[in-house]
Amino acid sequence: MKLNHINLYSHDTEADRVMFELYFGLRTLVVRGTKMAIMQDSDGLVLIVNHFDNKLEGFYYPRQFDILHIGFIQKSHEDVDALYKRLSTDGWEVQTPRDTHGTWCFYFKAKGGYFIEVTTLTPARPTEAYQGNLQ
Repeated sequence: MKLNHINLYSHDTEADRVMFELYFGLRTLVVRGTKMAIMQDSDGLVLIVNHFDNKLEGFYYPRQFDILHIGFIQKSHEDVDALYKRLSTDGWEVQTPRDTHGTWCFYFKAKGGYFIEVTTLTPARPTEAYQGNLQ
């Protein structure tokens, strides 16, 4: 199975679209005013940021969107630091990179209200693997 797309609620779809293009290499496929931007990465994953307040009614989205985040894997500690420096230089409020559970990572808040994690690959240990029953 392959993940096809991610749809995030955003307070500022245009600012988020520009950020994803500039810092993460996504390309824009469709822009629908201030309500939606559809982007795609080089592996075909589609990322949608939308601002459809009317769609929140009847959905079970949390009202506090700050808990939502997406993550981008970098190849090395140096790649994480380089992106941190770029974002910081451009005026983003970015947490200082740190060692977290064996990864080198930082978070920052997108204009749309959710967080973005930039990290090295997580070294999952067998004891941390999914322990649920797959029956």
